[in-house]
Amino acid sequence: MQKTLLVTAITTFLLGQVASAEEPAAESKTDDHGLFPIWGDKARERGYDLGDPYGVMPYYYYQSSKIRISDLKLGINNGPLFDASFIQMGIADAKANAFGLRPNLMVLPFLSVYMVYTTGHTETNVPIEEPFSFVSTAASRANVLGIGATLQYGYKGFFGVADFNGTVADVKRLGDLVGGNMLSFRIGYARNLDANGKRLAAWIGTAGQVIATDTSGSVQLSDVLGPPQQSTADSMQARCDALRPADPRKQPCNNLATTIQNWVNGDAPDTSIQYSLTKEPVDIWNMLAGVQYSLNHKWHFRGEASFIGGRTSLLLATEYRFK
Repeated sequence: MQKTLLVTAITTFLLGQVASAEEPAAESKTDDHGLFPIWGDKARERGYDLGDPYGVMPYYYYQSSKIRISDLKLGINNGPLFDASFIQMGIADAKANAFGLRPNLMVLPFLSVYMVYTTGHTETNVPIEEPFSFVSTAASRANVLGIGATLQYGYKGFFGVADFNGTVADVKRLGDLVGGNMLSFRIGYARNLDANGKRLAAWIGTAGQVIATDTSGSVQLSDVLGPPQQSTADSMQARCDALRPADPRKQPCNNLATTIQNWVNGDAPDTSIQYSLTKEPVDIWNMLAGVQYSLNHKWHFRGEASFIGGRTSLLLATEYRFK
């Protein structure tokens, strides 16, 4: 079963440049701030230190998520898909490791927009519980492209952030692109350490992740199921025999059982398995916490972790801002 995890989560963090009403550094009246952020001069007149409007952020991201799989349908050698509910699966564990780049722009003092490009490796472990017990592991590379927007507000060091982003992932072995959306909220506090932009910020929040529910793809049977034992073939055939003669699943089940038995007998299969399934996170919402150290107005170093629920993640990033 292929994975969809890189997809989303890859953008689980994405905290925008937060305006702060701490005392701003002195600026020359001849400073040219440019067009962005729009209304920026009015915000600066009120004491907000907006920082530079453009940013580029390279980052590393890791995520592990628990996924519930249902409505499994299988096909053999590009044949028609059939109901494979005679196969019972447990909760899947999907992992992703990725590196990405996130250019962003502060359009308004309270609104930033960004794009995300990520490339990385995904791995999904799906426990098969019946008719026999084993763990199927599928690994692949994936590329993710996303866009998002961040609403932000700060007052005397305290700030709040709301972020929404949508992503599309191209995962090898999947028949279709995989989409995902994430909505997150953060509240925190930033403390200026000197007058040159050195600052330390920390926050907590929550994030909700929704991934595309329908997935299809194709794998080789030998990549999913290692060389089987006779007990595996017997368990599969017993499951098929338990189905009623009129059950439409019986013949496809017998075909699969015969393929596995032939494999046990030494006839290595050249069999492709097509599949479609429905998946959903075990928990949509989880908690998160993060910290950022700003060396000056240009360089920022950030880390964020999510926890609780069925998803854990870690993000490490460096951002450079300019005008």
